Amino acid sequence: MSFPERKTESLHGLELKISQFLRWGVLTAGILILIGWVTLLYQGDSLARMDVTLYNPLTLRESLEWAVIFKDRGTLISFFGLLFLVSLPVIRVLLTGVLFMRQREFKMAIMTFGVFLVLLGSFFLGVEH
Repeated sequence: MSFPERKTESLHGLELKISQFLRWGVLTAGILILIGWVTLLYQGDSLARMDVTLYNPLTLRESLEWAVIFKDRGTLISFFGLLFLVSLPVIRVLLTGVLFMRQREFKMAIMTFGVFLVLLGSFFLGVEH
């Protein structure tokens, strides 16, 4: 087997690993969210008993602080699952940049890492302090 063929096989293997990681990531995030929801139901928190006539907006930070204070494991697990699910595309962009670097496609790698930085920046700009 020649060098270019081995290189192509190793890159194909890396693409396959990225794909498998994303599949398992989505499954894991879904399971975490489901566990969080079931935990909320087990704790007796249901939408039927919540007072939804008064809207009280909370930031993500406030919601997480209240969940920690009241030891609301269901909400914390659900938030963690959602955070993991949202982070998967960002991780995909990062891994694609690594794949381009291994292929020695430096222009594509630079663009991909630029997209990665923009995605990270957008997340941090979207978080309320």
